[in-house]
Amino acid sequence: MGRRIRMMVGMGVVGGVLAIATFAMAQGRDADGTRMQARQLTVGAAHSDRLSPPQDREDWYFVRVDEAVSLTVSVKARPASATLRLEMQGATGDRLAVATTEQGSAQVSQRVNPGIYYMQVSGGEARYELSVR
Repeated sequence: MGRRIRMMVGMGVVGGVLAIATFAMAQGRDADGTRMQARQLTVGAAHSDRLSPPQDREDWYFVRVDEAVSLTVSVKARPASATLRLEMQGATGDRLAVATTEQGSAQVSQRVNPGIYYMQVSGGEARYELSVR
């Protein structure tokens, strides 16, 4: 009976260590670091964030458009010397527009039909503001 209890306690300790390790790894992940984790933005809104490589090399966002419009996405980097890449994609991953910051800002525009459109901001260490209009 004592052996069985020791085995159950040992298994509980191993399970606890695994749970803590899994939680710690999840905390280190970037919540918007993949297209599947994209944060929804509203047309007309701005969002501030930052990139912190090596864990956080890219951030993803999406907007839902209900009618045909000219969609303009801009990014402003801080510091202005930071190099960021801004890409707009369609719902199926087709690349619609790409720009790289010059003097701290970049902008892409595309005439789009109703649907979902994704934006990716990637690059080095920087704070940035992303706006969609």
